[in-house]
Amino acid sequence: MQQDRGRHASTWMRLLAVLMAVTFVAAACGSSDDGGDGEATSEADEQVAVDEADAEADADVEADAEADTDAADEDADMASVDPVMGGTLTYLVEAETDTWDIPGANCAVSCITIMRAVADPLTIINSDGEVEPFVLESIESNADFTMFTMTMRDGILFHDGTPADGAALQRSLQEMASGLLQGQVLVDLVEGPDSVVLVDPMTVTVEFAKPYSTFPRVVAERTGWLIAPAFWDDPDRAGALMIGTGAFRMAEWTRGEQTVLERNPDYWRTDANGTQLPYLDSVVFRPVPDVSTRRATMEAGDADVNMDSFGENKAFWNGEWLDNGGNLLVPAPPRETTYLLINNGAPPFDDPDLRRAVALCTDRDEYLEFRAPANQKANGPFAEGALGFLEDTGFPEFDPEAGNALLDEIGRPELITYGTTNVPSNLLTAELFVDMWTTNCGLNVQIDQFDQSELITKAITGQFEVFLWRNHGQGNPGLEEIWWHSRHAEGLALNFGRIIEPDLDTLLDATWTTDDAAELDALGQDINRLFAENVNNLWLNFTEWANPYQGNVHGVGVLTLPSGNFAQTGLAGRTWVEEAWIEG
Repeated sequence: MQQDRGRHASTWMRLLAVLMAVTFVAAACGSSDDGGDGEATSEADEQVAVDEADAEADADVEADAEADTDAADEDADMASVDPVMGGTLTYLVEAETDTWDIPGANCAVSCITIMRAVADPLTIINSDGEVEPFVLESIESNADFTMFTMTMRDGILFHDGTPADGAALQRSLQEMASGLLQGQVLVDLVEGPDSVVLVDPMTVTVEFAKPYSTFPRVVAERTGWLIAPAFWDDPDRAGALMIGTGAFRMAEWTRGEQTVLERNPDYWRTDANGTQLPYLDSVVFRPVPDVSTRRATMEAGDADVNMDSFGENKAFWNGEWLDNGGNLLVPAPPRETTYLLINNGAPPFDDPDLRRAVALCTDRDEYLEFRAPANQKANGPFAEGALGFLEDTGFPEFDPEAGNALLDEIGRPELITYGTTNVPSNLLTAELFVDMWTTNCGLNVQIDQFDQSELITKAITGQFEVFLWRNHGQGNPGLEEIWWHSRHAEGLALNFGRIIEPDLDTLLDATWTTDDAAELDALGQDINRLFAENVNNLWLNFTEWANPYQGNVHGVGVLTLPSGNFAQTGLAGRTWVEEAWIEG
């Protein structure tokens, strides 16, 4: 025990020393590094002491409740205030987007956030977690979820003035089905893109070879963005500006600097009083990969909205930020999971016993204390409140004695390579895991650093052994099929972990045969237990996203649906700006 206490203390001192150095460099140079999953802010690290961690966790529970109350109070206060027209909103995002050609794009959180303002989805998830038509007037399925009839809403125009009709819907779905990545989402079309049939000027049918009950949810985001034929016809569309039907038109895209959106004067939606949306004249999205720089920019008042998934900032956004008059979006209940993504398809982690041994050698409580304070420990991919959640999945807890015994039995690999982006904060997390595995179980571990832009490429191509990841949290187990089914585990794979488990495939197939919440919950729980048994990933924590915005900004996350209901405010860091406005 004395050795463990000494290692904890030395690890913390090393982390603190590096973080202080990062702070100095950031302050002196004003520069930022490429960010990634698990990125940190050095200022927050200096403010949080180890002996305050337990008290902070308790305080955060109260802070979350206060944030909910503050948001409700603000909504009540502003309900009788007429929104101010005009102005420019500056929104900080964590990464640049390589292309707007969505069928083959690595479209992550920053990309989704921008696309939400430019290209309306076919359907949308409301605040009760239910699917509603959006640019569609209706979407209906047959009894076994193999055929869907989709009818467009009348009178919607693309940014280039062309009609968003049935032919445009057909073209968008066909392009998605032909895409390198989105094609995997629509892989079960009976005859490929030819299964998307225009039956009248405003109606399209889509036919699948097997049940696809989650399809209406799938087209509520990437696969369902309605994109203009002119964009698809552009021979240089990989570098072209997006053309959608959204509240804002894409006016400028300067890589690494900004994406500028301008108000769409022909947008099809109005507010409850009949006022044409959007309220803003423009939105400027600025990619700022370093999380500490994003926080400092917000504190200085040089940006209006931010995204932040780093746990050590949670107390700041819920406390000091609100106390000083800032606002904080209350997100939807589903949460992503942060975990160590393991390549199950290649040595050394193709051995399930080694995966289990490494899990036994991993002190996840120490990780939470140092790298994700006040976050809830994850024992599976489904957070509390989501379908499939289990408090105890059977995932192996920290037990270095059992880990060493298992390694003595199966043998230790010659080398384990932990991959991470070239960001100081991510290196700290990598060093913590290397220290655990070396000290606790005598494993030989090296760190491979690379640029943030390579992260998803390495995942898709399987060129990794283990690295930190953030995914899932979509609220429905059926939406995870693309990430876990064995048919997506080869070549350019969206099953990044190359998981090939027949029992898992059977459960995932079953999630596509029903839209009953109780049945999906039971299937999700079985999936949860199977992941624990096979240790396909090493679960760490449920990701706490924050979308802070300035005190004079209102309506962030508000999206009024044609039915009069509201969309989910925010999910996994991405939110809405269609009804945002700036006071004064």
